[in-house]
Amino acid sequence: MEYISDWERAFGISQEPFGLALNELTQAEETGHDVAEARARFEAIEPSDDAPLLAIYDALPKSPPAEWPHFEGSGLSEILAQLPASTPAKAPTGADLTSRISGAWHGRIAGNMLGKPVEFGWPRAKIKAYLEERDAYPFTDYIPIEDESLAAELGFQMWEGLSKGRVTSGVRDDDIDYTVLGLHLLETYGFDYTSRDVAYEWLSRFPAYQVYTAERATYQNLVREVPLDEVGEFHNPYREWIGAQIRADIYGYVAPGDPRRAALLSYADASLSHRANGIYGEMWAAALVATAFTAASPEESIVESLNHVPATSRLAGEVRTVLDDFRAGLSWEESLDKLDARYPDMSWVHTINNTGALTAGILWGEGDYTKTIALTVQAGLDTDSTGATAGSWAGAFLGYDAIPSHWIDPLADHTVSALFGYGDVAISDLAARTLALIEGSK
Repeated sequence: MEYISDWERAFGISQEPFGLALNELTQAEETGHDVAEARARFEAIEPSDDAPLLAIYDALPKSPPAEWPHFEGSGLSEILAQLPASTPAKAPTGADLTSRISGAWHGRIAGNMLGKPVEFGWPRAKIKAYLEERDAYPFTDYIPIEDESLAAELGFQMWEGLSKGRVTSGVRDDDIDYTVLGLHLLETYGFDYTSRDVAYEWLSRFPAYQVYTAERATYQNLVREVPLDEVGEFHNPYREWIGAQIRADIYGYVAPGDPRRAALLSYADASLSHRANGIYGEMWAAALVATAFTAASPEESIVESLNHVPATSRLAGEVRTVLDDFRAGLSWEESLDKLDARYPDMSWVHTINNTGALTAGILWGEGDYTKTIALTVQAGLDTDSTGATAGSWAGAFLGYDAIPSHWIDPLADHTVSALFGYGDVAISDLAARTLALIEGSK
């Protein structure tokens, strides 16, 4: 029997027929299909009644209707046909590049750790209320938890080593696992790595139950020897969720100032497990991080990132909507109110709504490290994932020395991962190896 954690069961996130049918119904509805009749049939079926649930899943359309106005292609050539020409900026060098790469790695780990305690079951209003009760809103440091013995009662799923005054190292998280694995991939296979290389490394280095949603579906498909070009779509209603986007940052690190190269580097990784906006999410985040090394402002970085995903995709539309709010003078709260209203039923781990929250954090963060990760995490949704990417972006934008020391000194140059062979890692070593890749690719 498949193991399912409490939070996976609560949201029907599994490869069981119930999870497949539930989430594919939502996926079909989000891509323009009328699923009212199928949903009514689904609601009349017992969650343990596998055969009729699978019948509903199998009958649901897996691609948008012909009249759908948004681009939803997943092939690299068709995606490239949607993109304008791109010219890289002049990349930083020497001590400046060293500082930015170190800032990106440290910034990612700290941003991830800020968001981790409030990842599950903490919407924006709950985060705000908790912090205001402690005179800690907005975030200026790691989350205050006065008594960790009561943390579970307060609603935290994860808290050990994550709260203010108790951080002594980076902690294990899949958002960091994937960044370390991406570094290993590029070191081992080069910049021409393939989806097959990614699949091999997943199976060789990841424990099965340390990957989730689309990655879990893909992992199981690989074990079952589903053909490689189908593992990202077979029994995978999570193919547009955030899992690919959290794997993007390393490709931005190794392509500083060249967002098109970063986006293309990420494609073989993304397309193993994701489709359509799931792929664009990783390409966009890789491009975004690459622009952080050279952009003059957060707005310039966001604008440039849009050149590396299909303009008529839903993901690009979400970035433009938040950018328009910013340019119109709306507050961050007003923009997030609109975002929540756009996606009242979308999974909190979907790519599109999280992309909007991340875009808002960067724009209203105004280039300040603390403000950028604070706003991003305070948006709710997949807080450790968006906090990590916001931290990457801000660390690369500012450089190591501009990150306030209370975020990075407690990490003590150390983090851990679930990857076989990389259990304990010096953050400085990760940065040095990244710099070596950049130098070696010139």
